[in-house]
Amino acid sequence: MKTFHIEAPQFQNWTCQSCGECCRGYHLVVISAEEKQRIESQRWTKADGVDPDRMILPHGAKFRLGHKPTGECVFLDAESRCLIHARFGEQAKPLACRVYPYAIHPAGEKLVVSLRFSCPAAAANIGEPLATQLRTLQQLARLIVPGDFKTVPPPPVLDKARLTWPDFFRFVTRLDKTLADTDAPLPLRVLRALDWLGAVERAKFDQITGSDADEVLGALARRAGQKLPRMPEASERPSAFGRLLFRTLVFQYARRDTLKDLETPLRHRREMFNAVLKFALGSGAVPAFRPGLPKAVFSAVEKPWGQVTPEIEAMLTRFFRVKIRGLHFCGPAYFNWPLVDGFRALCLLLPVTMWIARWLAAGETADKLSAAHVARALSIVDHHHGYTDQLGSGAARRRVRLLTQRDDIAKLCVWYWR
Repeated sequence: MKTFHIEAPQFQNWTCQSCGECCRGYHLVVISAEEKQRIESQRWTKADGVDPDRMILPHGAKFRLGHKPTGECVFLDAESRCLIHARFGEQAKPLACRVYPYAIHPAGEKLVVSLRFSCPAAAANIGEPLATQLRTLQQLARLIVPGDFKTVPPPPVLDKARLTWPDFFRFVTRLDKTLADTDAPLPLRVLRALDWLGAVERAKFDQITGSDADEVLGALARRAGQKLPRMPEASERPSAFGRLLFRTLVFQYARRDTLKDLETPLRHRREMFNAVLKFALGSGAVPAFRPGLPKAVFSAVEKPWGQVTPEIEAMLTRFFRVKIRGLHFCGPAYFNWPLVDGFRALCLLLPVTMWIARWLAAGETADKLSAAHVARALSIVDHHHGYTDQLGSGAARRRVRLLTQRDDIAKLCVWYWR
């Protein structure tokens, strides 16, 4: 039996809490012909609460699980339990359901593990440490990791040139160390990482290797700390063009197209077009264009919301470090983007998450931002990151580069932390 060397972040916990969030909202669960046959052999009936005629539906060359009229998976019961799991055990479920919210990525001689914070339990850090779940991760890896995974090359740092995996991880490790330094506020850590990565880009240091790489990257990181000893003043507002690009990015992360939306494509496109226009304008009422998004006005979201609590900062730090250590921001896990561009896109999730958290708080007429608001915002944002094709398009990459040129990524991180 094949055994993998698997690395999972020791500071991240997760155990399924049976909340059923991943089973609601007309989400697409694609299954293979073999899985279809296995589920059909389980002989579900209407007496079980499952309509056999709507249980499995065609989806291109494959199949998908059906939904109840209210949007839940056909196998979700009234107590938020999976009927397949309850009757036949976890291994009888579709593979997509068993893997979620784990994300397992090849990294040379090893596999690294990330989590999707679209699962509320992941955002809340509830459950057993990932580092104690290696047996489960081994079982899943045998099902999803190709036999030739060791031949997968590391992503480039800048453009096309590639390092060996050990040298690539010198950059990843330095990023993680920068983000792990809790003596500085999180936005300041992000700014320092952006600064020394910018120096790598300008000097074309993407091919440095071995101890030379450790020395150079360490020196650049120390220089960034000296250059940015404290948080910049939040009075330096991002550019008008940068704020426009940013609001359209918020719209993309808040959007969630479902199978039900695709049943009325013209109407759905019209609704989304009207919504993105309002986000581009950035005034008046924020369009609550899908369930779960509250009514609020742009001015309430944009105002300062006071000091961020240590609990919120710890949650967001954990999120970024899980994504970095699990390579969930570049390469095959993020549309084959290079490390530098992928990290810049990841950094934008800080202001995007804070903006959506403010939106949720403003919709409740709350007077301060809570950890619950930020956790909910993270679950909305990380539903898409690395999985929605629009965010990996050429236009999306140009947006990241335009924001970088104007120094607006750094300014947005500071602006929405205030």
